Amino acid sequence: MKSFIRKKIAPAGLAAFIKIVCGTLRISEHPGDFSQIHGEKSQPFIVVCWHSRLIFTGWYFSFYPSCAMISRHSDGELAALTVEKLGVKSARGSTTRGGSSALKGLVRMLRGGLNAGLTPDGPKGPARSLQDGVVALGQLSQRPVIPVSFSARRSRRLKSWDRCMIPLPFSETAFVFGDPIYVPRKMDDHTRSEFRIRIEKELNRVTDLADDMVGQPKI
Repeated sequence: MKSFIRKKIAPAGLAAFIKIVCGTLRISEHPGDFSQIHGEKSQPFIVVCWHSRLIFTGWYFSFYPSCAMISRHSDGELAALTVEKLGVKSARGSTTRGGSSALKGLVRMLRGGLNAGLTPDGPKGPARSLQDGVVALGQLSQRPVIPVSFSARRSRRLKSWDRCMIPLPFSETAFVFGDPIYVPRKMDDHTRSEFRIRIEKELNRVTDLADDMVGQPKI
């Protein structure tokens, strides 16, 4: 019974909750309509957001043909089953467990036409500190990395390591995305570090801007 609840009931309930709540949000996109700027292009992209902003971002990109890297930790199973209920495929792995196989899976999915999503400070942090996986994925796939974030004027924060933000129904919400970043195929360690820092800074910039747009204090 516990296995049935964990694998069937909980993911379906969580996915339904996300759909209902996010479907009521009043969304302002910056610097424009994402679908018109990126969504209608035939080539897939790599979306990165901080772990704390995963709920809305996962729902938003469920309307695109997408896949996501989900950790193999115990909490990753619920996340993987939930995103599948939202219509997003998953590649299981993280920076600490199964990262290589997950990256290869994401590259295959990108080449097959799916967009890829990562939370590069997951699965356990430190929060807002970018791990190397996203740089490797950009390098291997040669697809653009697009930092995105959101913030809601009315929300709740979990007491988790990432202080995950849960938007409240009908809240004013800002969805902010940065310019695409193309990672070169050939890099030395210095260049790889430069791109890691560049993506991290841009991801922090769009997150802070989203908070500013709705009056959320920075954590």
